[in-house]
Amino acid sequence: MQTLKESGLIRDDEIFLRMNLAERIQHILLVVSFTLLVLTGLPLMFYELRIFKSIFSLENAFAFRGLLHRAAAVILIVDMAWHSAYTVLTRRGRQNFRELLPGWKDGRDAVALFGYNVGLSGWLYRKGILKAFFDRHPFWKFENPPEYGRYNFIEKFEYLSVAWGSVVMILSGFFMWNVELSLGIFPLWVHDIFVIAHGYEAMLAFLAIIIWHMYNVHLNPEVFPMSKVWLNGRISGHELKTLHPLEYRKILSERQRSLDASSPGAESGPDPAR
Repeated sequence: MQTLKESGLIRDDEIFLRMNLAERIQHILLVVSFTLLVLTGLPLMFYELRIFKSIFSLENAFAFRGLLHRAAAVILIVDMAWHSAYTVLTRRGRQNFRELLPGWKDGRDAVALFGYNVGLSGWLYRKGILKAFFDRHPFWKFENPPEYGRYNFIEKFEYLSVAWGSVVMILSGFFMWNVELSLGIFPLWVHDIFVIAHGYEAMLAFLAIIIWHMYNVHLNPEVFPMSKVWLNGRISGHELKTLHPLEYRKILSERQRSLDASSPGAESGPDPAR
C-alpha cells in the first residue's frame, strides 16, 4: 500500500472550498459595515483635529455622518443575525463553529510560535546551555513552527474577538442611539460607560484589523500581496499543505482509506468452503 506521502492523492493545483458563497457575503458585509463605522465614528474621538473640524463645518456634513453611521450599524446587526442563524441552523455553520472553538493545543501553539520566532531556545541548545532539559522536553526547543488544522489560534482569537466586539458595539450603540430609553433605564454613569466602551472598543478593533489581521491574512509573505480566499473562497492543495498541514493530512488519510476500501479484494474475507 502506498504511504500518504507517496500516494499523490492531493495535487498542488487542486482546489478546495474554504469559504462558500454565504460565508463570503457575510464577510464582505462585515468589511463594508466595519469600514463605514470606523470612517464615520472614529473622527468623533479626534474632533479637535483641524481636518475633522473642516469636514464637519460643511453644511449637513455632520448629519450625513450620523445617517451613514447608523446605516452601517444596521448592516452590521443584520450580518451578525444572519451569521448566528447560519451557525446554528446549517451543518457547515455548526462544524465551522466547533472548529473555531479554542482548545489546549491553541495555547501550546501560541507558546510554540512565540518561542520559534524568538529563537532563544535554539540558541541556548546550540551553546550547550540547558541541553539536558531540552533533550528531556523537546517541545521547549521550538525547533519548528506549530502545525495547524483548519483554523490556527490567531484565526480563532480573531473570530471570538469579532463576536465579542460586535456584541459590545451593538449593545452600547443601541443605547447611544436611544438616549432617552437609556437614561430611563440606567443612571447617567451607566450611559457614560456605554459611550466610553463604544469609542475605545472601536479604536481597539480598528488597530487589531490594521496591525494584526491585515498582516496575517494579506501581508504575510506566504500569501502576499493578498489572500483571495475572501473573494473566491478557494484554496489550493499547495496552500493547504503549507498553511493547514493537519487538515491536509486529514484529507489525505480520508482519501487513502477510501482508496483502500475500494481496491480489489479489500472486503473479501476467508473462503468459508476452505
